[in-house]
Amino acid sequence: MSIVQITPERYRSIFLLQEEDLLIVRSAMKQIKQYKAPIFEDFHHWMATQPEYGSAYTEEVVAVFDRQSERFWEHITSVEICSSSIDYSSKLVLFFLQMGLPFEAYLSAVFAFNEIVEKAFVYYKIASFELMQAFKRTSSVGVFVAIDTFNNEMNKQLQEQNDMLSQLSTPVTPIWEGILLLPVVGIVDSLRAQNIMSTVLHEVAQRQTKVFILDISGVAIVDTAVANYFLKVSKAAALMGCQTILSGISPAIAQTLVELGVDTGKISTRSHMQDALEQAFKCTQLKVVPA
Repeated sequence: MSIVQITPERYRSIFLLQEEDLLIVRSAMKQIKQYKAPIFEDFHHWMATQPEYGSAYTEEVVAVFDRQSERFWEHITSVEICSSSIDYSSKLVLFFLQMGLPFEAYLSAVFAFNEIVEKAFVYYKIASFELMQAFKRTSSVGVFVAIDTFNNEMNKQLQEQNDMLSQLSTPVTPIWEGILLLPVVGIVDSLRAQNIMSTVLHEVAQRQTKVFILDISGVAIVDTAVANYFLKVSKAAALMGCQTILSGISPAIAQTLVELGVDTGKISTRSHMQDALEQAFKCTQLKVVPA
């Protein structure tokens, strides 16, 4: 999930925009500037008669369009591909998204407005091949800014969700002085394994942990890769003076590890959490009080 840099240079490069293109469109926009009212009337009519997104263009959305009409018209007719113009387009997209307008509805409105402007060029007899080609390139910038802004926003939200899930899926808990517990549940892939290792080693260092219990009774699948992930965590923790106890070793998991030829080395294994806790208390020289 990469974030696209929304810059004028990006869009000038994509559409091979030259200053001549901007001058052609800018000159045409000056000629239709006085026809703003009928152009916006056509746009409002389009929004009111849309069968697919008509319900998305609520009174509130239309009112915002009205309030933005002067600024938007100035933005359109100035035909600038600069930082302030790109920034305005990007912020406009985010504003309507925050209002709850579906992105598809916003993009459809952009396409519709551009088409209405093209028809105005024809109606007022200023259309030419050069103008229409230049306008398609310049107007496409607004479309691409909207798409890039939307994708960036979605990627940011996905990253935030992934970060939150990573934290929730790596609940390292101090259960006693010098003892940490991490119950692993579900499927472990390379990314999650890396998160587990990073989180565990950070906590071990922060808390000066003596024993770390890694409970895998809730892991769905244990294969060579998963087993090696856990062994790496154990070895890394050992380098920091922390012993790892692998608990939740069921008969099926034990058989799988043997069949896979996984070398558990010096790692301590237990079948149940209670056994792991008793071992941890012994390692830290704490007494277990019977219930």
